[in-house]
Amino acid sequence: MAERVVGGCKCGQIRYEGIRHEAATFRCHCRDCQQLTGSGHSEMLPLEIDTFSISETCKIFEMQGGSGQPTYSGFCPDCGSQLIRRSTRMADRIYVHASSLDNPAQYTPEKSIYADAAQPWDSNGIIKPL
Repeated sequence: MAERVVGGCKCGQIRYEGIRHEAATFRCHCRDCQQLTGSGHSEMLPLEIDTFSISETCKIFEMQGGSGQPTYSGFCPDCGSQLIRRSTRMADRIYVHASSLDNPAQYTPEKSIYADAAQPWDSNGIIKPL
């Protein structure tokens, strides 16, 4: 059975839902995620793009990803909650920030990416491959 995921921003203005994608969950230490979250990393859960819906009020910020292709970050224009990340390289999925899930227990990080960019004060958060 497909796992339904729902979530939203802190102020409640933006809601989203979708079905869990089979790709791995991850902890991203890239500089973009550090700056967007104000933390050492982001926690990302993939959803199938064709099942995903989000409130129209979600503000989208476009930037250039490490691949040189566009990536998109979505957040609430009122409370500032980070909600989504999307990349043109992985058009079949969209990632939601684990902190925005109604049920954060649906998230367990499976790997770290861009661990070489981790800040020294956040290096204990790197998930080592088995």
